[in-house]
Amino acid sequence: MSENSFLSPFLEKLGSFMPNAIAALIVLILGIILAGAVRKGVAYLLGKIKVDERINKDREQTLKVEGPIATFVYYLALLFVLLLVLSVLGINDVLAPLQDMFDEFVSYIPNLIAAGVIGFAGFIIARIVSAVVGAAAKGIDVLSKKIGLGENISLSKLVQQLVFLFIFVPILIVALDALEMSAISDPATGMLNELLAAIPEIIGAGIIIAVFFLVGKFVVSMLVELLKNIGADQLPAKLGLAPVVGEDFSLSKLTGSVVFFFIMFTAVISALEKLNMVEIASVLSDLLVLGGQIVLGLLILAVGNYFANLAHKLLSQGENNAALATIARYAILALVLAIGLNAMGIADTIVHLAFGLSLGAIAIAVALSFGLGGREAAGKQMEYILSKFRKDS
Repeated sequence: MSENSFLSPFLEKLGSFMPNAIAALIVLILGIILAGAVRKGVAYLLGKIKVDERINKDREQTLKVEGPIATFVYYLALLFVLLLVLSVLGINDVLAPLQDMFDEFVSYIPNLIAAGVIGFAGFIIARIVSAVVGAAAKGIDVLSKKIGLGENISLSKLVQQLVFLFIFVPILIVALDALEMSAISDPATGMLNELLAAIPEIIGAGIIIAVFFLVGKFVVSMLVELLKNIGADQLPAKLGLAPVVGEDFSLSKLTGSVVFFFIMFTAVISALEKLNMVEIASVLSDLLVLGGQIVLGLLILAVGNYFANLAHKLLSQGENNAALATIARYAILALVLAIGLNAMGIADTIVHLAFGLSLGAIAIAVALSFGLGGREAAGKQMEYILSKFRKDS
């Protein structure tokens, strides 16, 4: 076999393959150049539209989208070029699965573009409208400072964010529907629909808390002034509690704080019921009742301490009444303690049992002391009666 006959099949195969290889190489080079040009064109177009600037307006953290979008388009173009190269080379066995995947992906590109355009347009519209509403609502920030919300809370920004949600969420739902990908869009759309349906409830709960806050501030300010005018701040000293609470203690301010706490606690419960969080609202309602019982019990203890000290003071004015005054004081304190604990609802059975046993012990002690102490006098009286009976008989 000659050398030419040995190389002839190889050369024929190479000769038939070379045009395809050269064509594929040319397609690859031109495709890379065109993909780079497309990347630059997309980046230039997005830069002209100022996408990053529009998205990051009034944002603390910067979000860059122009570069990632241009890079995504670049690699998408390269994938298309790669498929063309494989097609030119005639590698159909490898090309078929990739071609099917690419065709399926390309079929979704119009949906992706439509969803992106709808979402971006909705975002821009929501930002513009919410910014206008927020600027118009700047005046309520003065009101927030007057009612004591502080400088860190801005009602105008809150209104602006709510308006943004009201506009953007429905548009986002439409954008997801435009994808026509039920596996992705259906769960996301359902979640957004639930959020959209809950927004009125959230606003209602916020209005409830705001109304309770305003009314509570007004009521508490009036109550504090009233208590100051009637001399409530001097009451702890009269009750003998000055060593405990201190000289700078203000009963009127404490009462106002407690009343405001209970008002806002009630507001939170009402807001939770508005949001259909019944279980949490029920638990907080029980805590509110318990808190009221504790406050009532503490009030009873304070008043009881006042009367105990008053009784001790009055009884101590007499001669040799120190022991009796001390007994009366501690007896009143014990009685008031039992009543206070019972009002708090703390161990009712134990309190009743202890109080009953204490009264029983006191009664037995009095009976024994009277019986033992009056035994001699009773004996003399009985002897007198018997002697008189003998004389008469």
